[in-house]
Amino acid sequence: MAAARRLEFITAANAKEALILEEQLIKLLRPKYNVVMTDDKNYPYICVTDEKYPRFLYSRGRKTANCFGPYPDASSLKLSMRRLLRIFGLPLCTRQQYDRISRLGRAESCIYYHLVKCPAPCCGKIEVKEYMRRAGGLISFLKGEKKFLLRELEKKMKKASAAADYEEALRIRQTLDAFREVQESVDIVSADAGKYLFRPAQALKDIRKLLNLKRLPGIIDGIDISHIQGSNTVASAVRFVKGLPDKSSYRKYAMRAKGIDDCAMVKEAVRRRYRKESADLILIDGGEGQLNAALESIKKLGKKMEVISLAKREEIIYRDNMKALKLPKDSPALRLLMYVRDEAHRFAVAYHRRKRREAVNGR
Repeated sequence: MAAARRLEFITAANAKEALILEEQLIKLLRPKYNVVMTDDKNYPYICVTDEKYPRFLYSRGRKTANCFGPYPDASSLKLSMRRLLRIFGLPLCTRQQYDRISRLGRAESCIYYHLVKCPAPCCGKIEVKEYMRRAGGLISFLKGEKKFLLRELEKKMKKASAAADYEEALRIRQTLDAFREVQESVDIVSADAGKYLFRPAQALKDIRKLLNLKRLPGIIDGIDISHIQGSNTVASAVRFVKGLPDKSSYRKYAMRAKGIDDCAMVKEAVRRRYRKESADLILIDGGEGQLNAALESIKKLGKKMEVISLAKREEIIYRDNMKALKLPKDSPALRLLMYVRDEAHRFAVAYHRRKRREAVNGR
């Protein structure tokens, strides 16, 4: 603690997400005092194979296009997945066992098939439609659709009980108990904040090189507009200094311009922000239209500042009189620019919601 100079934090949705984020940060930044998690091991995932009979495989890292995770507790995940595979009637064997039986083509060689614990998809002993129904149930569970599955099982249990099929009702009851037992241990963690992980110094160097700037963009501002059909329109201006948010320099504006012309709003926001302010780089949330609107305001102010825009979803960077730029998703430069853009969006939306509440309350 004696060596600490500054405290920063990222808000996580829950403790498990915080653990995931901690691991990502340690691997990225290699802090001096963190000696755990510095190896190349990652938290595990459950990967779904792209096969005729999809399998659910435990994996360190993403191995297929469809994966669930990561999960902080590896041992709990293994136990829970084994229980879930039993519940849904899916293969319990290892990859090696599955491949061996598949090569032999003899389901009778598998102990799980003998004990009616596995439908032997490796040998085609189950119809694809039925297998996909079972696999779909587990995928729904892993996606978080647990309540729906539980309700469906409870309906089936009551139906079996009403028909005096007590053995089936008991089996479903056991399945329900197993579901509830594993729910907590297989919670999925998204760790969305991980998309902003980057080394600020490296990101700034990359931005300077990619945009051919004369100097490092030590001060980057983000501008965004928020409204619903032109009502309660507001703008935000956020500032990042040396790659980190400087919240004391954040500003918000209630727009004077009317209508739903985003470009006109951008012009006004830029004009009001930079009458007395300056920045090394201005980032506008939007496409070419918003970029041109910002450039027009900067020109009228008689100032020379670098301006770019970053479009959502496509994550394409637009620059004045230059070819649009699309960076790899793991680029430190893109991650910093996305952070600035998203922070401007968050700040604008928060202010817009406040203005709407005030309007509804007649203030």
